[in-house]
Amino acid sequence: MQTAEHQLHDLRPKFKNTQQKLLTARHLPGEVYSSPEIYALEKEKIFMKYWLSVGRAEELPNVGDYFTFKVMNESIVVSRPTPDKIVAYMNQCLHRGVEVAEGSGNAKEFSCPYHAWLYDVGGNLVLAPGMKASEVDLKNCSMRQLKLHIWRGWIFVNFSADPIPFEEFIAPQEESLWWFKTDDCKLAGKVVIDVKCNWKFLAENLIDIYHVGVIHKSTFGGFVKGEQLKFHLEPNGAWHTSYEARPHSKSGVQVFPTLPWAEDKPSGIACKAGIYPNLNLSMRADSVRMWHIWPISPSETRIVCYLLFPEAAFSIPNYEAEMEKYRSFVTQIIAEDSVMVESLQNSASSKFFVPGPMSPLEEALYHMENHYIDVMTTE
Repeated sequence: MQTAEHQLHDLRPKFKNTQQKLLTARHLPGEVYSSPEIYALEKEKIFMKYWLSVGRAEELPNVGDYFTFKVMNESIVVSRPTPDKIVAYMNQCLHRGVEVAEGSGNAKEFSCPYHAWLYDVGGNLVLAPGMKASEVDLKNCSMRQLKLHIWRGWIFVNFSADPIPFEEFIAPQEESLWWFKTDDCKLAGKVVIDVKCNWKFLAENLIDIYHVGVIHKSTFGGFVKGEQLKFHLEPNGAWHTSYEARPHSKSGVQVFPTLPWAEDKPSGIACKAGIYPNLNLSMRADSVRMWHIWPISPSETRIVCYLLFPEAAFSIPNYEAEMEKYRSFVTQIIAEDSVMVESLQNSASSKFFVPGPMSPLEEALYHMENHYIDVMTTE
């Protein structure tokens, strides 16, 4: 079996087809969406190096609150050990590596279910029973801590021991995303759906304006004039755009109060942005959605869509019923996309698959696919 490095070497001629100018370029070869070896290399080159949003600070309001999370099978704990601090660390007992926490909740300590090593909620070792005779110094030990930064209410972590400074990573978004003020929003809920396709197909689909008027014509596709979009391309695969649409509801009628920072904007304001590798930000006049794309396997991906609204939205009449309609609308959009991206996945593993040419409407995909090539082929 070929290694991932050998596969990437063999794919370099095909990558050149993607690296041509947009109007003559072709999409990425199917192997990068179907190869287990390349999937494993993506973990090392992308997900273990980039800053990743794993949740909202408001999900941990109280001391002792925690949740567990997995990034490409790497298990972590995110917790609030003190009122003014949130931490993240590997969910691995220092003895044999067993996960010490599960799910989410509130705790004062975690006890390893295997040998009862005890940790405080910040991941620090408190007690190691049966180890008094050991000559290993276990004082001041903790499970491996991850770098962590909170940006506009979002908890970002990084698995690397020496990551790019977060401020440098996020700088393009700080300068350009005037509309992304989710630290002034409140979380209404999440939509979580697993889709049988490679993570890149979903990340690309969320910025593929080309398909909107086709697949989504019965939901929101008729409101979006894709040919009018102008993408602003940022370093490291990031991008953003603004365009005219309608409020995010099946009828196109705005239900929730307008975001405070959009009150002077047209009711049809729509903004989107991408932060590489797996975030897609979307705003309409009354709400913001944060799409997280998490790889589960080479051919399976989890979508976690956070639904955020201004504080005033939570006191409107019939709030619960209106929010359920909103959630159903988002779920329907994902369902419409799922059929197509699962078909893409089937073709990606076919020996007869030939990547097609790019449309001018796929400028942001072109930008992101070429960033992927740069990341994967850089030594």
